[in-house]
Amino acid sequence: MFFRLATLVLVSAYVLRLSSIFSTDVQCRCRPQDRCWPSWESWQDLNQTIQGNLIALRPAGHVCFGDSHSAEACEEYIKNSHNGTWRVLNPASLQLMNWEYSREGKESCHVGKEGHPAQCAQGRVALYSASVQTVPQVQEVVRFAAAHRLRLTVRNTGHDLAGRSTSPGSLQIHTAGLKGIQAIDSFRPAVPWGQEVDSYGPAVTVGAGVLTGELYADAAKEGYTVVGGSCSTVGISGGWMQGGGYGILSPSKGLGVDNVLEFSMITAEGAYIVANEHHNQDLFWAVRGGGGGTFGIVTSVTFRRFPDMPATVTKLTAVDPRGPGTAFWKAVEAHLRTLPALIHQGISVQTYVMPIFPPGGALLSVEIYAVNQTDPQRNPAIQEFQDQLEDLGLQVQSSDEHFDRISTYLAIPKGLDQAGVVLTASRFVSQPFMASASGPANMIRTLSQLQYGPGDVLSFDGMAGGQVTANPTQINSSAVHPDWRSTLFSLNLGRTLPEQPDWKVYQKVENELKHTQLPLLESIEGGQRGGYLGVPFPYEQHPSRTFWGSNYEGLLEVKRRWDPQDLFLTRIGVGSERWDDEGLCRIDTKHAAVKSAMEHAASWIYTIINGDPSA
Repeated sequence: MFFRLATLVLVSAYVLRLSSIFSTDVQCRCRPQDRCWPSWESWQDLNQTIQGNLIALRPAGHVCFGDSHSAEACEEYIKNSHNGTWRVLNPASLQLMNWEYSREGKESCHVGKEGHPAQCAQGRVALYSASVQTVPQVQEVVRFAAAHRLRLTVRNTGHDLAGRSTSPGSLQIHTAGLKGIQAIDSFRPAVPWGQEVDSYGPAVTVGAGVLTGELYADAAKEGYTVVGGSCSTVGISGGWMQGGGYGILSPSKGLGVDNVLEFSMITAEGAYIVANEHHNQDLFWAVRGGGGGTFGIVTSVTFRRFPDMPATVTKLTAVDPRGPGTAFWKAVEAHLRTLPALIHQGISVQTYVMPIFPPGGALLSVEIYAVNQTDPQRNPAIQEFQDQLEDLGLQVQSSDEHFDRISTYLAIPKGLDQAGVVLTASRFVSQPFMASASGPANMIRTLSQLQYGPGDVLSFDGMAGGQVTANPTQINSSAVHPDWRSTLFSLNLGRTLPEQPDWKVYQKVENELKHTQLPLLESIEGGQRGGYLGVPFPYEQHPSRTFWGSNYEGLLEVKRRWDPQDLFLTRIGVGSERWDDEGLCRIDTKHAAVKSAMEHAASWIYTIINGDPSA
């Protein structure tokens, strides 16, 4: 005990010494209090240049405060505060409301049943938003931000789970206005002059502002389908695609990035370029998996499209009124054992586990998508699983619905389109591990150790394997983590936070995720597995290893080539190690080394105090 305390004191002193040695000589973006901040006239000129589409932002809840108070507008805000569709259209709103608050919880504009602060503060909401409608407008805003050394953020729909589409004191480019859907029967990519290329087959080109639900609706109308996600209000060309992207069709058709044939984007110099197998191949590789808002601003994407196909959707909801005891976790284990066989048949499985179900008990919810199977009869493995649930004493409800066209089902808005306050984390689970005799039991042994609160959710996104595994070559060679190609499902953890900003609670949950829960998830396979960039832990200690693995050095080279000044930057994104968490001030290599050392030391100190979570 004495040795632990003595060591703790020495390490703490060392960390403090490091932080004091390298506390100066930083280069920062221009902020409102700086002399380099654009004049009012400069902002007016920009607004005129982009046809009046520049907005001075205030948090959406400001209509409930002070001089801005409007009873009617405030009522409208409160009514829509959890409406994902409403938040998509409001550039000051994010789908996870905690990212609108300052990190220390000192600034917010929260409006809720618990009461709200005496005044509305800006928090992390951008100061200006350019709601661009055309590609030339995007170019003008990018050049303006570069010329004035501003913090530039890119917001598509505000779904980013790490708050990467906003930053305090920033100029936001809001791409929701870049609409347009064009179906192409025989797509040929742009090639150098004099070259010819065979057709890639049917495709569809969509503007950056097209929502997944809008594309699904067009597909249902025209009789085709595409690989997209489950949430209809996500922009299909934004962080979903650029982070890899998976969905119901992935086991049979591959990841979202596997089905990108070409895209156009604006670079840090304000240039309009096209990237595909023949032009700007380095960007074509990097953007497909390297993360949104990092290499430039994507303005349109061309995806493969596929013939419509039948599908049967099975839903199983099982509640254990006794809570998350032995029987409940045996039920989850039984489900895990069914996954490899189902997914290898091209069947997708979406699973939610809520150990502390707010109405009472523990919840296991499973949705199974049997795509391109003309027989509407239930898969025998699914019926066997339901029988096991009932034998274990769970209360089960189930349904099967057959669709002649999967596009019809995809076009139906889902319950995921709801805003909230959550911290997330994820790790990939491999096919060999889940196929082993001991794998599922070992996973349950670990998952049952985690501490859960009301509303906390584990999800198993069984949308890998199959064609995702078969797609690592040729046009499908992309920057996604190599672990994707051996993954069976992404294991995601969502920790529910109070909507009323409470920094102490937020910090507690963050520390539990960082020092206890993530190490436990990593211990499941006894080594480092990658995680899904779309469901990240926002304070990931080793983002390059977790989200890109061996691809990171190549991504960094592309980043330096196309954006040497880091105009485009996101939290835990490529190149972010040279900047503070908000991308406002740059740190030199010594600072970066110290930052890494301090993170390691903090983790080690936490382990000394609380014990090794994986022991």
